[in-house]
Amino acid sequence: MGPAPQMLAQWQHIVEHLARQMDDPAKFMQQVVRLYGTGEYSEDELHLRDGRIISRRSVPFKCEGEDFGRIWIYTDGTEAWNAKIDALTGLRNRRAYARYFPEFAQAADDGMIKAVAIMDLDNFKAYNDTYGHAAGDGVLRRIGALLSPPIVGDEMAFRIGGEEFLIACKNQTEGGVIAFFESIRSGLTTAAIPHSGNGSEKVVTASLGLALFRGPQDPGSLFEAVDLALYQSKSSGRNRMTLAH
Repeated sequence: MGPAPQMLAQWQHIVEHLARQMDDPAKFMQQVVRLYGTGEYSEDELHLRDGRIISRRSVPFKCEGEDFGRIWIYTDGTEAWNAKIDALTGLRNRRAYARYFPEFAQAADDGMIKAVAIMDLDNFKAYNDTYGHAAGDGVLRRIGALLSPPIVGDEMAFRIGGEEFLIACKNQTEGGVIAFFESIRSGLTTAAIPHSGNGSEKVVTASLGLALFRGPQDPGSLFEAVDLALYQSKSSGRNRMTLAH
């Protein structure tokens, strides 16, 4: 015997009310409809219109016959999410990197070219020594602004160290990936932030190591390969990008 009609109506009213609170109501409803009647466990994050971040878990349980019911668990994770944001740049921090980068690296092949780059500001200690740490913080905030607009969807940018950033993205072509990262490097140079201690450049620049790949990769090995490419960029004169082998 199925649920009473009034219970179904009440359930639908609650779900529709929840959907209206979401940034993407259609995506919220799509997941609810897809999961009902399956034995799949699900966990994801929901972004509300008021800025809150809600963690959603869905646990199946056996009903009559072969059907499944579901238990939905919603937890306000706004504070925990904010703890993954670097306060200075507004980018994701090292804690978020440890959570999300392995997922990106190990994800199955979806037909797209995946890319990971480590970007390090050139001679940044000399910048802080010359202009002061307050000015250095200002540069880091500008880096956050430079990386924030193009980083959407599956693309991610993390501040993983003092002046070191890791950026991950997808593209349909190798040329598109390389152009994306080259625009970041050249965009910083074009900003022409004075830096008298940066060799002949005399402005703030950055060096990058970049890896392109398809399908799942070991996160640790991937990071090491990109870090080595970054070292090669630094030793070859800085303000350039090197492709990892």
